[in-house]
Amino acid sequence: MTLAPAQSVQLEAARQRDEAVGQWLRKTLSAMFRAVVEYPRRRRIYDELSMLSDRELTDIGLTRGDIPHVFEAEFKAREQQAANAPAPARAIAA
Repeated sequence: MTLAPAQSVQLEAARQRDEAVGQWLRKTLSAMFRAVVEYPRRRRIYDELSMLSDRELTDIGLTRGDIPHVFEAEFKAREQQAANAPAPARAIAA
């Protein structure tokens, strides 16, 4: 008689485990697929940025060292924050 509740708990635990594994697998495969699909676009942008001169990069707020990082989430957040910051005060030449 006590076996039935134990079995139902065991079956529920197995179901939850299988569901968690399935979700992880879906997320992993989805991320891999997105990476493969996005690669040509990212590579094209990387190549285009690499062909710009240092002056042109400065005009758009980048340095040559920023190019490898332009696709990182932290970089986008930092750039968004910098874009919303007030412009620095300019010294007036006398």
